[in-house]
Amino acid sequence: MAVIASTILVVRRIADLQRRRQILAERQDRLRRSLPEWTFAPLQLVGMSAAEIQAMMNDLDRAEEESGLTDVEAEIEQIDRQLEELESTLLATPSRSLDAIQAVLELAISRFREQTATDPSDLFYDYGDARILFLLERAADDLRALLAEEQREAS
Repeated sequence: MAVIASTILVVRRIADLQRRRQILAERQDRLRRSLPEWTFAPLQLVGMSAAEIQAMMNDLDRAEEESGLTDVEAEIEQIDRQLEELESTLLATPSRSLDAIQAVLELAISRFREQTATDPSDLFYDYGDARILFLLERAADDLRALLAEEQREAS
């Protein structure tokens, strides 16, 4: 029972960290958009002296620090390390129940869904990847229905 609870708890912790990371990534994007205009024009550095480039880089670092972007990036890196550790733990821990298997499958599907374009008009659409995602979602739906039926029968 400890392994079952452990697997499900690890999956929940991973999902929580992923939500926190998503919130931070959105904040990071907002902060980047609020930086001064000159931070978006690195190609304008062409023809500048080494001292001018260094001064501009220092200004950029200072602007990122003042906006809080550096702190957000550090927090995202910390969450990424925690996610990697938890996923490694999950990979090393066999699932001993259908609930634990479902939790791991749902986690994998959500990660794959984030990376897979399912709209054929999307530039990054890949028919094979989209089809695999749909097959995994179908398996998860079937497993979810099977578990729900088991719970109804047990009640």
